[in-house]
Amino acid sequence: MDRHSNVATFTRRWIAAGFHALASVATWAWRGPARARAGSPIVHLAFCCLFITLPAAIASGKTIDVDSVLIRLIDEVDVPARAAGALAAVHVSEGTVVEKGQLLAQIDDTEAQLDHKRAAYELDIATRDAENDVAIRSAMKARDYSQKQFERLFRANVDRPRSVSESELEKARLDAEQDAFEVEKAHSELENARTRKSLTANALAMAERNIEVRRIVAPQSGEIAEVLHAAGEWVTPGEKIFRIVSIKRLRAEGFVQADQVTRDLKGAPVTVVLRDERGQRQSFSGTVVFVSREIDPVNGQVRIWAEVDNPDGRLQPGHRAGMSITLD
Repeated sequence: MDRHSNVATFTRRWIAAGFHALASVATWAWRGPARARAGSPIVHLAFCCLFITLPAAIASGKTIDVDSVLIRLIDEVDVPARAAGALAAVHVSEGTVVEKGQLLAQIDDTEAQLDHKRAAYELDIATRDAENDVAIRSAMKARDYSQKQFERLFRANVDRPRSVSESELEKARLDAEQDAFEVEKAHSELENARTRKSLTANALAMAERNIEVRRIVAPQSGEIAEVLHAAGEWVTPGEKIFRIVSIKRLRAEGFVQADQVTRDLKGAPVTVVLRDERGQRQSFSGTVVFVSREIDPVNGQVRIWAEVDNPDGRLQPGHRAGMSITLD
């Protein structure tokens, strides 16, 4: 039982004990002589305390008792295959306790590994191409030379008219323009190489993903409850391979009367009491986390369930137990 429940129980018992004690004093005083009754300060004190204690006793923490709740699983997950292939290995069996992320089985990934190697080589080539600016520097050298050659011929023709033919001058001008275009082309090809690098990087990431999806890992910590395939069997994406359950927290599901449902019911502390085969009581603390908004028209009840801590695993799914809900 948690601290909240202990405090509420202690408060109710203390108020009840005080109420009965004061009632006894008042009764004794009232049955005494009339003169004592009329002016006795004990009588006045007793009745004052009664009027103070009675509302407090009535308003003290209210308890809703649910005679029978069913214990159910909360943390339960089916683990499927994420790729098609033959199971190369199965590393767990029923009853194995696993941690989140632990490898449970391996689908054959031979082809995926080869694709990964090819993608890695292609990325290496693309990286070198994306970082190689030799073509740009070569084109810039050729452009600078042809531009200067054109300028020399042009000045020579100005200084000595007709020393350079028109066709020769025109060819030099066209060569200079063509080399300028080659510089732009080299820049464009370098940008394309960088884009190819990004594409091959994506291809490598996809190859890594294809390897990863062939590893079947535990999505949560718990215990293997079912193993549905053995090594060597063919599986397809979405096909269930394992079932994992955890009983560290469980759901206690039951019903209360609709007129017992209040605003503070959700979030209220609960105590689940289980009696073992020897009749011994075992208590578990929890909290109401769900209150249905639907009322059963036949019996006027509302479904609720509480989340109960079960660190020692003493409470098991399928148990029937009692539950007390403490309201402020």
